[in-house]
Amino acid sequence: MGADGAATLGALGQHTVLQPVRKLSVVANTSILGVSGAIGLSQRIGGIINKLWDDKKLRGASFEVMQAVRDGIGPVLKTEISYAIEAAKLIGHPAASSAAISLTVLAIPVQGTLRLYQFGCTGDPEEATVDLPFIAIGSGQNLADPFLAFLREIFWKQSKPNASEGIFATVWSLLHAIRTNTGGVKEPIQLMTIKQEGGKAVIKEFDNAELEETRQGVREAEAYLSQFSRPTPTPVPTAPAQP
Repeated sequence: MGADGAATLGALGQHTVLQPVRKLSVVANTSILGVSGAIGLSQRIGGIINKLWDDKKLRGASFEVMQAVRDGIGPVLKTEISYAIEAAKLIGHPAASSAAISLTVLAIPVQGTLRLYQFGCTGDPEEATVDLPFIAIGSGQNLADPFLAFLREIFWKQSKPNASEGIFATVWSLLHAIRTNTGGVKEPIQLMTIKQEGGKAVIKEFDNAELEETRQGVREAEAYLSQFSRPTPTPVPTAPAQP
């Protein structure tokens, strides 16, 4: 899982400043959580999922875990949306909705298998699958989604990426979004991985030196593509002149 490092601060729908922030967090020492939207919502969602884990409510089958998380975070999201509806009458819809709309991504071990879930603005769950293998949320989603789809079409049309290829695709997509967005998606990049070792989830956060290795790979790939040219078509022979 990867994220940019910019938080947009503001009031009443007016942006004031961008500040660096960590958007990925470790929950219950077992899971990676990423939340778009208001930081306060992210903090509460993290607390709810942590409590669900401590209360052993995230130990069932995949569909049961999805439902448990929705039951946990849904009331909080519903409350914020209901408040936003009332606030919109006073301060307008864009300003009110900016504090209420939130999307969540959760990577978590479920019965010995790592799962990746997305929860919508009402807590509605969806699991990443082989057919739908990537998830993007936040203000850079409109750039990341088509870029990830492009990488999948080129490299993994009939397969799925391994861990190192997934890291490469994540960093490249983040760099693409940072370069081409109109504001709100900025450095620094944060990257975490999760894997199973001895029946336990092991979470690793990449430091700057490790990220630089992947950045260099992206630069090399882009340099190679910049030198690519289509082969010159073979001329079609002309028919001999008739006597």
